[in-house]
Amino acid sequence: MHLTSLLIFAAALFVAAGSPGPSIAALVARVIAKGFRDVFPFLLAMWIGEAIWLSLAVFGLAVVAQTFHFAFVVLKWVGVAYLAYLAWKMWKAPVEAREGEMPREESAVKLFFAGMAV
Repeated sequence: MHLTSLLIFAAALFVAAGSPGPSIAALVARVIAKGFRDVFPFLLAMWIGEAIWLSLAVFGLAVVAQTFHFAFVVLKWVGVAYLAYLAWKMWKAPVEAREGEMPREESAVKLFFAGMAV
């Protein structure tokens, strides 16, 4: 792995680890219950635990990527072929221009479930 790739991955990981999640909720609950001065050991343990967990996850994924390198290359080219197929189908699809038809208004429930799917 090149140093630039590692730095890009580390930056993305830093942003992902800094975003709110269950650990932040636990930290906020501790601050509310105990005050901010009693939270520093909890915060330190949380940081160390996340560093250990993330390191093990990265090393495990690196081993999987090295072990199944050929499978990932094949999967990548299958994806390329599929995207080329979709592009060809879209290029050859008939175009229908409809005059005066406005998009339908979506129901609030349908929009809610669309947001949940995202």
